[in-house]
Amino acid sequence: MIFGAEAMVTHFDDEHLAVSPQIIVKVVRDAHEFFKENKIDERYENMALDLVRRFVSKEGVPRESDPFFGAALYMVTRHPWSHPNPLTKTEFANKLRMKESSLEWYTESIADKLGFAILHDNAHLPFFMDPIGIIASVVDSVVSASVGEVVVRGIVTGSPPSYSKLAENIVDRLCNVVKIVPPVFEREIHNLVRRKIEDESKKLSDQLSGR
Repeated sequence: MIFGAEAMVTHFDDEHLAVSPQIIVKVVRDAHEFFKENKIDERYENMALDLVRRFVSKEGVPRESDPFFGAALYMVTRHPWSHPNPLTKTEFANKLRMKESSLEWYTESIADKLGFAILHDNAHLPFFMDPIGIIASVVDSVVSASVGEVVVRGIVTGSPPSYSKLAENIVDRLCNVVKIVPPVFEREIHNLVRRKIEDESKKLSDQLSGR
């Protein structure tokens, strides 16, 4: 896999607020050629292409395509299910012959703009959880249903809900029962679940109080 050198870029094209379908198609095709030239596995290519499409549709066209395509590839190869994946960002950048700073900047941009959760293992290596992926969908579904059950139980018993215990139960279910999340991410998933519980409980509270 050979990637060309590129300059660090700190912004996107000014026209990004109105991206035409033709432009999106062109960028996806350019990305395909890039991955094809570098002999990227089709499974990873398809996921990276979809990430490219989603980002360009929302944020516009990056002025430097190669590091952007590289960042999309980096993120899809670091799905939580890929753990253990010992390849560091430095090694990834060196292997693909691109600047680590460029890879990092575009990775952070994609993660931030598309709302990816970043989980870290014990070696503090990053893994990217897609907000519309299977893991996030399951987490959201479990949290929503569980909070609803706890809230109505509190209504009929008159006892305040124990969200701390609920978070522990949900994380245990996700990591050890359903096993949708590798146990190595248990601590960070716990933090994520706690935030989602807070958001969901506030939404239900507002709904029940007529706000």
